Amino acid sequence: MSKLTAGTYEKYNAKYSTLTLTDGEYALTVTPEKGGMATSFTKSGEEYLWLRDKNYESSDRPRCGVPILFPSCGKPDGGVHHFNGSDYPIEVHGFADLLPWQVKTAADDEIVLTLTPNGLTKFVYPFDFLLEMRYTLSGAKAGLELTVHNTGDKALPFSIGFHPYFAASKLENVHFDINAATCSENAKGEQPAAPETITLTRKEGSADSIRLMTGVKSPMRLTDSGSGHTVEVAFDESVFTNGVLWQQDAETFVCMEPWNGWANSVNEAGRHIELAPGASKTFAWSITIG
Repeated sequence: MSKLTAGTYEKYNAKYSTLTLTDGEYALTVTPEKGGMATSFTKSGEEYLWLRDKNYESSDRPRCGVPILFPSCGKPDGGVHHFNGSDYPIEVHGFADLLPWQVKTAADDEIVLTLTPNGLTKFVYPFDFLLEMRYTLSGAKAGLELTVHNTGDKALPFSIGFHPYFAASKLENVHFDINAATCSENAKGEQPAAPETITLTRKEGSADSIRLMTGVKSPMRLTDSGSGHTVEVAFDESVFTNGVLWQQDAETFVCMEPWNGWANSVNEAGRHIELAPGASKTFAWSITIG
């Protein structure tokens, strides 16, 4: 049975209220004001997520923890979405990870946060919506469940994804166990079949390494032979059809991400979700550490 405690993250010039669920030796911390995201997941005090601490000092999008991607994954062509004949500029991965979320429920068995439109969201995304993000913890398993509600009078187009940063001793120590239909470094064009063993290796002259996968089977797993960490990302294959592996050369993390769209999907018919007025849809997945 998990237990809730409230606390504060304070470092450099940053100070944020936090909510933490604990269950035995495991603890999951959420920071509502920082994009509503999970910012820590520990086993006996040992951290499994990765944090870029100074990210908390600015309004920059978080590149740490577990950012929530909405209403798009990645950056669309030209940096804009096209709605009803007009162009709307959008940041990489949308805006849900940039805004403070409100606390709806803070209890021993769950944390529920909400996000609703404001002037900023209407400028870049002219739709009415309600996002509800639910966190739970059962031993080594953290449950993450996002429900999107269309509160407006027109169809709501979007893609959804999550961008978990997992601590890694170094990239060479990380081994993946992932079954996917295709795997490439670019989502455009015909996609090559995935190899039997999917790897993420440094690319000469590049600042980062990436693998974009379709037809991903649940779960995706990684093992770090340096730290001894194992991480399992499990998800509903009917809603999370894509997966991303990503790493920056100079940093000690790897990202293993469930997505249901690509960067330009919201601009492409049939490649994103559209909710009818009054409808809602839930996207559930989990992280299990060991």
